[in-house]
Amino acid sequence: MNYKEILNKIEECEKIDEIFNSLNLDFKLLYLKKNEKKLIINKIINDLIKNNKTLFFLNLENNYLQNIDKLSESLKYNSSLKILYLSGNGIKNIDKLGECLKYNNFLMDINLEKNKIKNIDILSESLKFNSSLKYLNLSYNEIENIDKLSESLKVNSFLDILNLSDNKIENIDKLSESLKYNNTLKNIYLFKNRIENIDDLAESLNNNSTLTLLDLSGNEIKNIDKLSESLKINSSLKKLDLSYNKIKNIDVLSESLKFNSSLEILNLSDNKIENIDKLIENLKFNNSLKKIYLKKNKIENIDNLYKLDNRININD
Repeated sequence: MNYKEILNKIEECEKIDEIFNSLNLDFKLLYLKKNEKKLIINKIINDLIKNNKTLFFLNLENNYLQNIDKLSESLKYNSSLKILYLSGNGIKNIDKLGECLKYNNFLMDINLEKNKIKNIDILSESLKFNSSLKYLNLSYNEIENIDKLSESLKVNSFLDILNLSDNKIENIDKLSESLKYNNTLKNIYLFKNRIENIDDLAESLNNNSTLTLLDLSGNEIKNIDKLSESLKINSSLKKLDLSYNKIKNIDVLSESLKFNSSLEILNLSDNKIENIDKLIENLKFNNSLKKIYLKKNKIENIDNLYKLDNRININD
């Protein structure tokens, strides 16, 4: 009997045997979330990933897989798996996974969020050689240094989406530098880090023509003048999230919006903005913006803003 797609949702460990009886079937999706027996999960990793030639989506979220060395080794022999979810496992070391990505050019989506990862150097180095990975999620970890990752992004031409949100990143100068050379990254998520200075990032946006989404919300940013200036030149960015920062002055940003023709969504909620007179004035000349979020600032008469320009949102 041949199935093109079987969705195995494991709720109880007794059902594991059913999977091994199906190893010869053509199933593509396998969910193994929230299982407590490590030996069972490791058996699946060794027997299934090495031997199966049709599985393309494996979800191992919220298990007790703190050690993924065997999984990583198995991936060297697998040529079908495209999507791998490993979030919420308490994983600290991903060096073997990083080494694997030098040889595995089939994986396209790796989710490693909500673990305890600090060092990503070997994984980062592998991106110089890997030619398949499109989406890398490293959010909600303990990462501080992304210099090696940034260097690899200069030469990597496959990654589309990079999520580094909710880590301990302070310095993004080298990441900013890499954007001058990278021509594939479309979405970068950096919310809830410890970033203050984004001047180098602003300079990079003058040269970058592929980035469409930049999320810098929940950081320590105060000055956005250089970033704002770059919007006069940049023609790719469609969504910019600067919410939950410490921004007071948006005069330069307001002036830049007169010339920008690509930005569609601008989020400035939960900052310290008081005066938006220039913003209101320059919005008359902007035809691309669809929504501007300004809730939780210090703007007077905020309830009347929608009447001045219906693109201004003070509620969501």
